[in-house]
Amino acid sequence: MTASQYRGNPDAVRALVQPDRVHRDLYISPELFELEQEHFFANTWNYIGHDSQLRKPGDYLSADIAGRPLMAVRHTDGSVRVMMNRCAHKGSRLVSAPCGNTGKFFRCPYHAWTFKTDGALLAIPLQRGYEGTALHECEAAKGLTTVPNVKLYRGFIFVKLNDGGPDFETFFGDSLSSIDNMADRSPEGELEIAGGCLRFMHDCNWKMFVENLND
Repeated sequence: MTASQYRGNPDAVRALVQPDRVHRDLYISPELFELEQEHFFANTWNYIGHDSQLRKPGDYLSADIAGRPLMAVRHTDGSVRVMMNRCAHKGSRLVSAPCGNTGKFFRCPYHAWTFKTDGALLAIPLQRGYEGTALHECEAAKGLTTVPNVKLYRGFIFVKLNDGGPDFETFFGDSLSSIDNMADRSPEGELEIAGGCLRFMHDCNWKMFVENLND
């Protein structure tokens, strides 16, 4: 298949799924994988972490969802904020560790722009150098890009990057009872992450892993 075989061609995508078989491109095509990130993962709810991983103000965790770098952080008011892990100035990653504590602000390692834990721009070095420019009118001056849809359910933090797609309850439906069951069986009525997380990398398409679990 050519590099532009599927983008903008929904009929070609639909033709990959037949009643008795599916085409191998669903598992090996980089173009289809990119489309899945844009249209599926960005418009559905994804787990990013647990509330117990963000105990203190400034605690953060980072993850990539739908091909975009994200970070969840405990703000100074106690709320959990999720935003892009990209500086509003030049797009550099603000944090590289999977988790940590940033204190009262994030500071970009590239040009030292500083942002509050709610994403608001706090300080710019050599700000006089921007005199006569439209800095305060541009997107960078508005601070970090925040994720519009964040849901805390029984301590589990879920995000949906775009406004499209189903709402939280519709997306999960009856499967939320599995989370309820886990939490209700705890004497405290809630769960916590203890001892860190185990992560495994599988050298395959995500659908192959899901289907293997369902076999």
